Amino acid sequence: MVRSISIVEYKVEQARFFLEQIAQSSLSFFAVQCFTDAFASNCRSITLSMQAVINEVDGFKEWYAARMELLRKDPLSQFFNDYRVVSIHIGDTVVRGGTNFIDKGGNRVRQYLFMPIPDVPNVPSEDVLSICRTHFTNLVRVVYDAFEEFRCELDDRWYYTEDHFRRMGKSFEDAVEELGFPREWLAASSGLPESERWRALRRTQTVGCQLNAVFESYLGKAIRGPDETAEQTDASE
Repeated sequence: MVRSISIVEYKVEQARFFLEQIAQSSLSFFAVQCFTDAFASNCRSITLSMQAVINEVDGFKEWYAARMELLRKDPLSQFFNDYRVVSIHIGDTVVRGGTNFIDKGGNRVRQYLFMPIPDVPNVPSEDVLSICRTHFTNLVRVVYDAFEEFRCELDDRWYYTEDHFRRMGKSFEDAVEELGFPREWLAASSGLPESERWRALRRTQTVGCQLNAVFESYLGKAIRGPDETAEQTDASE
């Protein structure tokens, strides 16, 4: 890939930041409007960054097209797209209403609501924060599935595996050279089996998926590395 997957990771984290700010700004109607506008715009950037970063990976275009078709049919996704267009190109917002109530614990709660405007006549009935969380979760699931489907291209822990390099017709020495080290680094004379040399390379030179905290929080799962998978298998035997 010409561009780093860290671009997609950054856009996901940015959307999460705006979502958290919506939750923390419940006493300021204007702040909620601002952060929700920013959230709607940034969510679109997630899918655009995926295209920009992953488009040249074999099989991604077809995979992505199918996923985008599902999103286009999703009323919530369509709403946020309409919202974003109005916010950016017109300057209007659909965050226009609010309500107060006392929850079961006796706490006073303030919620904000989307209200129809001429350019966006159909809006969700749930509160702003709940709807934004649902939309973000849907997008996070698309990103997670991309990491699962194209893990050797998107997760450097999986990229630097013996099986992946063998499929590319390359060797461990080629991997070492890619990382900027002499081909002799961790050579066979070190006494380590090749599988252990691959593990040493991954342990010292890779970072893995940087979105696992988001995946865990919103999906309840994470992208495991090849060594984690092996350790889990060993522990179960």
